[in-house]
Order: sequence, then structure tokens, then C-alpha cells
Amino acid sequence: MFNFILKKNLEVFAPCTGKIIDITQVKDPVFADKTMGDGFAVEPDSDTIVAPLDGTITFLPRTTHALVLENNGVQLLIHIGLDTVDLHGEGFTALIKEGDIVRQGTPLIKFDRQLIQSRQKPLTTIVALCNQADVVAKLEKDLSGRGPILKITRI
Repeated sequence: MFNFILKKNLEVFAPCTGKIIDITQVKDPVFADKTMGDGFAVEPDSDTIVAPLDGTITFLPRTTHALVLENNGVQLLIHIGLDTVDLHGEGFTALIKEGDIVRQGTPLIKFDRQLIQSRQKPLTTIVALCNQADVVAKLEKDLSGRGPILKITRI
């Protein structure tokens, strides 16, 4: 593993508009127990996932229901909905590909809210810090979604 220092704290914004919730409130124990990493979730009221920070797309499964975005070794998993892997990509359209470098706010994935909900899948979208052992993440107290939701510092 590379040993480098972040030049500044990373600020992570919401990947979509909607109600921000604590990750422990997600109705899936893998996320609520922070097995996939600490973070937060959004109950989306829109249909587009945008980059919550600048970075490189390092993983995009063919089902396009999730992705990993990396910045200076910090890896964020963005997972759209619960049990949406079962849809085998139906209802998801990737606007990016692995290796793409994106800026905060760049559209990444569009999803069909009605189709996903018609299949009885919650739309809860998770942002989880995959490599939390290497960094400290601080959830901001203001979960309005207007400013950064998470601040990350390398330890």
C-alpha cells in the first residue's frame, strides 16, 4: 500500500438529492452494521447519482447498481438501492465507465425510480468508506444535504 498524505481533508457531498440518514438506520444489516464501511445514506428524491467528490471510477459492475470512486487512495462505495443487484442491471444506466476521472457533481448513473420501486426494492442509496482503516471519517452534524456530509482525514 502506498503511504502518502492528503494535502487537505476530503469533503464528501451527497450523491443525489433527498433525505440524508445515518448509515446505521439503513434497513440492511450489511450496511447498518458498517460491514462495508462507515458512511451515510440518502433516501433519494431524484433519479441521478452524481460524484460526491472528485476522483476516478475504479469499479463499476455490469449491473451498474453500484460503483467505487477513489481519490488519493480513499475509496467510496456508492450503492443504489437495497438488493438491487437482483435486477441484473435493469433500471440502471451508467453515464461513466471504469477509469473515468470525474469531478464532484458529475452525473454517474441514472436509475428508473418507478421500475425499482415496482420490484419492491428500496431506493436507499449508500455511501460507504471502503478503506476506513486508513482514514478517519467524521459525519457532519448538518445532514441537510446542502454542504459536505462527510469529512475524511488520512491517519
